[in-house]
Amino acid sequence: MEPLPKYWSPAEDRVQDPAGKTYVLRLWGWSVTSPSHAAVVAARRLGEVLQKIRTGRPLGGGYYPRTPLREEVLEEIRDAGGDLIGVITRNAYGAAILNTDRILIADVDDPAAQASPGLLSALGRLFGRGKRDQPAGPEDNPVLARIEEFARVRPHLGVYVYRTAAGFRVLITGVHAAPDSAEAGEILTALASDPIYVRLCTVHGNYRARLTPKPWRCGMRALKPRWPWLDERAAGTAAQWLDRYRERTGHYAVCRLLRAGRTAPSAQERQLLQRHDQFVLGHGDLPLA
Repeated sequence: MEPLPKYWSPAEDRVQDPAGKTYVLRLWGWSVTSPSHAAVVAARRLGEVLQKIRTGRPLGGGYYPRTPLREEVLEEIRDAGGDLIGVITRNAYGAAILNTDRILIADVDDPAAQASPGLLSALGRLFGRGKRDQPAGPEDNPVLARIEEFARVRPHLGVYVYRTAAGFRVLITGVHAAPDSAEAGEILTALASDPIYVRLCTVHGNYRARLTPKPWRCGMRALKPRWPWLDERAAGTAAQWLDRYRERTGHYAVCRLLRAGRTAPSAQERQLLQRHDQFVLGHGDLPLA
């Protein structure tokens, strides 16, 4: 996979449009190599946008086809040969995210779980349906049944199914389909993956999986301010938040494994699966967040 930007730099200026309205504009530049290169990119982007505003031209289009997600790089995952196969970042609200193009990842919502997760958990425990938040099986859940049917007719693929707080996560090995490919689109459609998630993967060229709980499911607000921290005060606020977040999230899991793949993964896929599971499964029967 392509490296994700490690360095970000802002550029800011005041601009007046043809109608006389004044704006204070800040844009970010990014780089995989150095802060100085990120600053050059920021200045170039800002200059392009300032010129468009001053001349009344539309802001769409231009040299940059997309802006990478502004997320702190926490870890790069490399295989035995040194090839980059995954990157763990921290997203805007503070959770750790696995980014990779080596394993297809589908995010599948379960309307029943989202409508009343507490009720489903209580009923499952009442009627002896196994661990907390875990559905009884595909015969009782149409979403899970669709995933199981997908796996049944594709025995050459390794289909790993996880229960999440709001649905299911499906990791698929044996598929060499780029996130923006037609094959990936067909698979994600067949699984009824969340359309917003599909669009995110297509635009940014990586599948994504959240590795740590959503803060509000642990009784916390989202991380503020936005990374990168622009001064010591912001850095201190973020550090305090992260300390509380790490303590709170130790009492939750992100996923519960329901189904392991039936075919052996490649060495790269196995490495990614193990790193994913180290984060998301937790220890014991923890509530999902």
